[in-house]
Amino acid sequence: MKRNYLLVIIPLLITACQPKATTNAAATSSATPAYPYSIKHPDYWTMDTSHANTIVALSALKSYETMDTALMKKCFADSITFNYDNGVFKGTNSQFVKMAATMGAMMKNDKIDMKDWEAVISNDKKEEWVTLWYTQKWTNQKGATDSTELVNDMQFKGGKIVKLNEYVRHVKK
Repeated sequence: MKRNYLLVIIPLLITACQPKATTNAAATSSATPAYPYSIKHPDYWTMDTSHANTIVALSALKSYETMDTALMKKCFADSITFNYDNGVFKGTNSQFVKMAATMGAMMKNDKIDMKDWEAVISNDKKEEWVTLWYTQKWTNQKGATDSTELVNDMQFKGGKIVKLNEYVRHVKK
């Protein structure tokens, strides 16, 4: 009789010692983490792997660096909003290119040292943005060299830049 109990107990012991599958809410992709702040649409963005907008954004910056106004006109939409340090520009493509050429004329030997970029698209495919991180170095009209670190957020519609937000890191000298 003891032998029969052993035959029943051994499979129960083996089953009891097996690791059980656990569900970890943080590990599942559908779980929403407990963010310390709340926003209307958390985790709303996906990486844009098409590279089309990234190429346009980089070409737009390169056109400014080299003052290639023909290329610059191709990168921007007919109407542009440009938010920059202490100012806002809203106008046409031609007006924007003219303003950029005026700003660029104040700087010689303008060089861009690109650090990184990222292109994203909203999950509903209604918004597309490219962000660039870079250092800009130049020589001013008096011959002094200077540099600053910048972040550009560029919004796209139809493959062209419609909005440019420029953020400048100010360094005390």
